[in-house]
Amino acid sequence: MKLSEGDEVITVAAGFPTSIAPIVQNKLVPVFVDVELESYNIDAEQIEEAITKKTKAVFLAHTLGMPFDLDKILELAEKYRLWVIEDNCDALGAEYTLKREYNLIKGKKVSGRGKTGTFGHIGTSSFYPAHQITMGEGGAVYTSDIDLYRIAKSFRDWGRDCWCEPGCDNTCGKRFKQQLGKLPFGYDHKYTYSHIGYNLKITDMQAAIGVAQMDKVSAFTEKRLENWKRLQKGLKDLKNLFILPKYPQNSIPSPFGFALTVRDNAKFTREDITSFLEKNNIQTRTVFAGNMLRQPAFADAKIKLRIGNSSLLISKNLTDEQYSRLPNTEIIMNRTFWVGVYPGMTEEMVDFMMSKLYSAADARG
Repeated sequence: MKLSEGDEVITVAAGFPTSIAPIVQNKLVPVFVDVELESYNIDAEQIEEAITKKTKAVFLAHTLGMPFDLDKILELAEKYRLWVIEDNCDALGAEYTLKREYNLIKGKKVSGRGKTGTFGHIGTSSFYPAHQITMGEGGAVYTSDIDLYRIAKSFRDWGRDCWCEPGCDNTCGKRFKQQLGKLPFGYDHKYTYSHIGYNLKITDMQAAIGVAQMDKVSAFTEKRLENWKRLQKGLKDLKNLFILPKYPQNSIPSPFGFALTVRDNAKFTREDITSFLEKNNIQTRTVFAGNMLRQPAFADAKIKLRIGNSSLLISKNLTDEQYSRLPNTEIIMNRTFWVGVYPGMTEEMVDFMMSKLYSAADARG
C-alpha cells in the first residue's frame, strides 16, 4: 500500500521537525493529535477520532526516551491497516512489553517484549552527539521487511534500483537482463534509478565509532534511567509546583532527559526557573519545537494539515481557536523544559541540579 499525495499521517506537533518534515515534503497531510503532559507522548485515546479513509500511517516519536502507548497504536494500526513508523531517536535501548500479538500490514506480526523502534514497520535513530550513542552526526533507518529495506536503501543511495553492496556486482543475476522504465533493454542495473533519492551514507570512520559504542548501549541506558529515577524521587516534594514525568509500567525507558512542566498555580514562569538554572551552569532545553504549528516553517507557509477530527486547514491561516485544539501542546510550548540525565553525570551532579531546582522554586514562591 503506497502512500500517495494527499494521504494522511497521524503525528504530533509537540516534537521535533524530523517527524513532520518528511510528511510535508512528500505531499502528504499531517494530522496533529494532542499529547499527554506526564509522558509528553501522543494521547492515544484521541487518535481514532482523527482517522479518516485517507489515513495511511502513524509517524510518532518516543519523546525524551519514554515509550508511547504501543499497544493502542498497534491496535489501531491493525484495525485500520496503517503503516507504523517509530521515531526512536530519543529512545535507543528502551523496551516495551505488548499485551497481545498484533497483525499489521505486509504480514508483520509483533508480540511480547522488544526494543522500541522494532515494533513498527520502520524505525529511525539519530546519532547526534546528545543521543544515547553518537557518531558525531548521522542516523539509521531499520526494518525487518526486505522490501522496505531495499526501498530505504535506494533512497539512501541516490535512488539506485540495484541493492548490491559496494564492490559487488550482479547480486540479482539480472544486471543486463531487465527492462525498467523507458530505458533500453539490458541497461546496466547498477545505474538504474527507481526513486528520487539522496546521498545519505555515513563514513567508515563514523560507522566504526558507532559500532564501538553498541556494546555500551545497555550500560548507558541503565545509567540514564538511574539518574532519571533519582530526579523523580528527589523532586517529589515539588510536585505541587511542577508536573513530574512518568512512563508506562510495561516499559523500560531509555531517558533522553527529565521533563518538568510548571503548574498554572505556580508563582513563577518557566523562564524564571530556566534562567536561574542556566546561571548556575545547568543547561536546560524546551521540548523541541513546542508547538510545531506556531514555528515559522508552518506559520509563514501554506501547508495543508488537519488538527484532530477537523476539516482540512492551511497552516498560514490558523487561528488562536484552532491552536487551542491542542491544549497540552500549547502548555508544553509555554511551560515545559527538561534537564539532562547524561550517563556521565555523578550522583553529586544530579543532587546539585536538584538543589538548584529547589532553590529556584523556593526563591520564587
